[in-house]
Amino acid sequence: WYRRAGLERVMFDEIAWLEEAGHEVAHFSTAHPDNDDSPWADYFAPYLEIGIHSRLGPRDKALAAVRMFWNADAARKFTRLLRDSHPDLVHVHGVHRQLSPSIVAEAHRARIPVVQSLHDYHPVCPADDLLFSGTSACEPTRCGPVNILPCALYHCVQNSRPKSAPSGIEFLWRRWVARYEPLADALISSNNYLQRTVRTGGYVRRPIHVLPNAIPTPPDAGPPGEGFACAGRLSREKGLPTLLRAVRLAGVPMLVAGDGPLRDTLASAAPPGVEFLGRLDGAGVDALLSRSRAAVVPSEWAENAPMAVLEPMALGRPVIASRMGGIPEQVRDGRDGILIPPGDAQALAQALRTLDDDADLAAHMGEAGRLRAIERFGPAAPTDGLLQIDDGVLRQAA
Repeated sequence: WYRRAGLERVMFDEIAWLEEAGHEVAHFSTAHPDNDDSPWADYFAPYLEIGIHSRLGPRDKALAAVRMFWNADAARKFTRLLRDSHPDLVHVHGVHRQLSPSIVAEAHRARIPVVQSLHDYHPVCPADDLLFSGTSACEPTRCGPVNILPCALYHCVQNSRPKSAPSGIEFLWRRWVARYEPLADALISSNNYLQRTVRTGGYVRRPIHVLPNAIPTPPDAGPPGEGFACAGRLSREKGLPTLLRAVRLAGVPMLVAGDGPLRDTLASAAPPGVEFLGRLDGAGVDALLSRSRAAVVPSEWAENAPMAVLEPMALGRPVIASRMGGIPEQVRDGRDGILIPPGDAQALAQALRTLDDDADLAAHMGEAGRLRAIERFGPAAPTDGLLQIDDGVLRQAA
C-alpha cells in the first residue's frame, strides 16, 4: 500500500479522483512494512516477500508458494472487510502472487461485482511479461493453452527453471482449476495492445474495456534543460544495457533514477557522463525530468502504458522510447518524441544526438507531448470512463 511503481500510482490516483467525485473507497492490501497509512489497515493480509530479495526461511517460502495459489488469510480478512464495508463493487489491481484469486472468489461468492484492471500479461503469461526465456520479447501464441510446458522448458521466469515451473503450475491451476476468468465481471486494459494480447490468449468470456492510464497535470516545467533522464526499475527487460551502449556512442550526459537487480552491474559498466541516483520519490523524479532535455524509456519488453512515458510528457519533456507494446499508443513518433526499435543502441544514440543538438526541436516536441497528456491522459476522461464501466457492471449484476 505504497507507491512502489506505476501500478500503485494508477491505483492511488484513481482512489483520489473517485473520492473527489463523492465515492467512498475502502482499502485492501498486504501489510507491507513500507505501507502508507490507511484507515483500513487492520484488515490487511500478512505480507511475505517472494521476489529475488526474499530472505524467508524454508517454512515461510513454502507458505508463500502456497499463497500464490490460494491465500486463505487474505480470503478471511477480505470477507470481513466486505461484511463491514458493504461495497457496491470491488475493483482489483495486481492481486496475483500475494493476495491470490482467493479475494476475487470471495467477492464473487458474496455476489459483489468485480472489475479488474490489467497491468501486465498475467492472464496469458506465467512470467507476466511476455519474455521468452526471460530475455527476449515473446508472443503468447507460442505457449498455447497449457502454458506450464514452455514456461518450464524455456525457464521464462527470470531465466530460471526452478522459478518457472511453480509459476507455470500456478498459471495452470488459476486458469483451468480455479476458473479465474469468469470471477471478474469486467476487465480494464490501459491500451489496445494489451487488450488484443489477452483476447488472443483466450480471455473471451468477459468484456475488456480499453481505458488509458491517466496522470495529473503538473505545473509547466519551463524550457528543456540539459542532459537526459531515465527513471525506472534497473532490470534487463528495461533495456538499460542498451541505454549504456547508446550513451557511450552518443557522448551525452545521462541521469538514471531507480533500483533493481542490475544496479551494481550497470554502475560498474557505466561510461563517463552516466550517474546513478538510486530510487527517488515522485517529487524527486519530477524534479529530475524537469531539469532534463528529454526522458528515455528504452524498454525491451512489451510495456503496456508506462507512467515513465506519461510523467515526462505531462512536464513538457519529449520521450525517446522503444516501439513496442502500448508505447506507440502514447508517443507519436516525430511529434511527442522519437520511437526506436527495441535493443538498437545505434538508433537510440542517434535519437539522443538529435535532441541534444536541437533544443528548439526538444521544446517543440515537449509542448506537443504536454498538450497530448492534458487532452488524452488527463484525469477527467479516464475517471468518467471508469465510472461508466462500473455503472455498466452494476446494471448487469442488478
